[in-house]
Amino acid sequence: MKVLQLGKAFPPIKKLGGVEKVMEYFYYGLNESGVECDVLGANDSYERKVDKYAQQGFVFREPLLFKAKSTFFSISLIFKLRRIQNKYDVIHVHLPDPMSLVAIFITRPKSKIVVHWHSNILRQKYAYLFVKYFESWLLKRCDLILCTTPKYSLNNETLAPYKGKISYVVIGLDIDISSLDSNLELKIKTEYESRKRLVFVGRFVYYKGIEYLIRAMSLVDSDCVLFLIGSGELKAKMENLVNELAIGDKVLFLGEVDDNVKFTYVKSSDMLVLPSLYKTEAYGIVQVEAMAFGVPVLSTKIEGSGVDWVNKEGESGLTVSPENSEEIAKAIDKVFLNVDFQKKVSEGAKNRYNMLFTKEKMINELVSKYKSVLES
Repeated sequence: MKVLQLGKAFPPIKKLGGVEKVMEYFYYGLNESGVECDVLGANDSYERKVDKYAQQGFVFREPLLFKAKSTFFSISLIFKLRRIQNKYDVIHVHLPDPMSLVAIFITRPKSKIVVHWHSNILRQKYAYLFVKYFESWLLKRCDLILCTTPKYSLNNETLAPYKGKISYVVIGLDIDISSLDSNLELKIKTEYESRKRLVFVGRFVYYKGIEYLIRAMSLVDSDCVLFLIGSGELKAKMENLVNELAIGDKVLFLGEVDDNVKFTYVKSSDMLVLPSLYKTEAYGIVQVEAMAFGVPVLSTKIEGSGVDWVNKEGESGLTVSPENSEEIAKAIDKVFLNVDFQKKVSEGAKNRYNMLFTKEKMINELVSKYKSVLES
């Protein structure tokens, strides 16, 4: 079996999101399991590159024409897809990505097509009017639509007409603990030995709800510090908010960091917070990363999203209403002011990860889906 993943771009290009992280997990996991998997996406410069990170499996990076918002446009990607598409049994398309939609519409591959529906397009309403035509065509043409949680697959109006070919694969991962920075871990625990530690990881964009988390830090009774990992268009605004609230001793901006640093901070923290606002956050893979270390999660109950399916209330952490700093603060205190409860959700987070979210489970399920498509 030979698979092509088609998506926006592929790490280690900077400022990519959870969708591209999933593509990376699939690339390594499939190639390690004996399924040859290549990737096609745009580069972050006007340069064509071919990389190879696994023993087999190429990453084709086509020249970037321009970037608008979070979309990478590459005309040569269309021509590359036309040249290589017949080599693959399955083409796995990761959406949302307008460039991939247009490319596959123009090239019309004969391979089996799997659409991975990571999230709906919500904010760019006028752009979506253009995208919707290609999206509808692909949803009708494809052989299988994969969502990331059962909840998201059942509560999606856009996908409702295609419910006969909707399924899901839960995103899982394995973290190489040997890559963690032991010196940094010791430094964090020494410097903040007497304080509880919270961590947020993600882009500073509109749907992440970082403002409400920062405001919550001015309301908590717990003696805690918040590490903010990431960057984006709202970073300066968030820095100004911290200054306005005079909580610079409680909130630290760490910027963009390498994975080994990110995972070291997550492992060294007492809780991860994901205060997202809209179902653009369909899964929140950083929750799984935290649970892999036995770190409980505080996330939001977003209508139509799978975020609060990944993090189960009272088991792996707590869930609160979006846009509610008071609830976030109360939830932080509920965990940090109750030693027994913190221990319970920490153990529950690790158990939930082992039960549902390992890379082995994910890849086995994905290969099974591919085989069922090829046999149909």
